[in-house]
Amino acid sequence: MKFITTMAAALCAVTMPAMAETIRIGHATPEDSPIHKALLQFKQTVEDRSEGDITVEIFPGGQIGSVQEMVELVQSGNITMTTGASVHLSATVPELGVLDQFLLFDDETHARTVLDGAAGDALGAAMESRDLHLVGFMELGFRSFTNSRAPLDSLAAFEGLRMRSADNPVQIKAWRAIGAVPVPLAWGEIYSSLQQGLIDGQESALSSMIVERFFEVQDYVSLTGHIYWPELWMANADWYAGLSEAEREIIDTAAQETVTLQRELTAEANAATLAKLEEAGLAVNELPAEDRAEMGAMMNAAIEADIRGKVGDAVYDQFMSALQ
Repeated sequence: MKFITTMAAALCAVTMPAMAETIRIGHATPEDSPIHKALLQFKQTVEDRSEGDITVEIFPGGQIGSVQEMVELVQSGNITMTTGASVHLSATVPELGVLDQFLLFDDETHARTVLDGAAGDALGAAMESRDLHLVGFMELGFRSFTNSRAPLDSLAAFEGLRMRSADNPVQIKAWRAIGAVPVPLAWGEIYSSLQQGLIDGQESALSSMIVERFFEVQDYVSLTGHIYWPELWMANADWYAGLSEAEREIIDTAAQETVTLQRELTAEANAATLAKLEEAGLAVNELPAEDRAEMGAMMNAAIEADIRGKVGDAVYDQFMSALQ
C-alpha cells in the first residue's frame, strides 16, 4: 500500500500543472481613479503575457484597510502589493520624508526624471530594508491653493493668509517662514471653515477642490505647485525576490507600462479638473517661477534641520544633489 501511495504521489507530481502565481493588490483609491484604471491594465497585461500562470486580484477603495494597514499587510506577505502617497509612508520608511519638502521639482518631467533615476533607487533601497520592494512611482500630481482673499500671484501675497494646515509641526514651520498663518484643522473641517470665513484658503490636489466642493466657497485657484506627491507602488520584498527570472521580466515590464499609463491618466484628470474649476467661475493664476524659487528656498531652509534629522544627512545630500 505504501508503494502504491508513493507511486500515486509521483504521478501527480508529473501530471499536475504548476499552481498559478496570484498577485493580490490592495489600494485606497476609488475605482474611477487613474491608479485603479492603470492597475486594471497591469492585471490584463500580466495575465495575458504569463498565459494565465500569473493571476492578479485587485481590491480598491480601502476594502482591506487603510494605507498604513495595507503597507503592513504587504510587509507580512498577506497581500502582495499596495500603493500609498509618500507623505503617508514616511512613518514606515523615514527616508521618504525627503519628499516632504517644498517646490523641489520644476514640473512633472523633472519629478519623474529624478524619481526614476538614482534618487529613486536610493529610496527603493531604504524600502527594501523594511521588507518592501519599490515597483514604481505613480503620481498624484502637484498641490495648489484655493482662497477667497486674492490671487496668490507673488510671494508677498502669502503674507497674512489664513490657511488650513495639517497638524504637522514641520509643515506649520514652513508656512510661517513665508508669512502665512497656518491653522491646523482636520480634513473634514475645511469646507465649513472656508464657508464661515475662519480661514481664507486651503491647499490640496486639484481633484480635491472638486470632490470636496471647495470651489463653492472660494474665488481663486492659484497653481503654486508647492508639493509634488508621488504615489509609491510597492510589493513584498521576499515575494519579489522569489520570482523566477521569467516571472520578474513579465511583472517588471508590465509595471513600467502601468506607471506610464497612470501618469498619463493623472495628467488628463488634472487638466479636466482645472477646466471644471474655471467653468465654476474661479479665477485661475500661476505663481511666477522666480517667486516659486524664492518661496521654496525660504520654506526648505526653515525645515532643513528637521528633514535631515528624519532622513539622515547622507540621504538628504544625495537626494538634493540629484535635483540638479
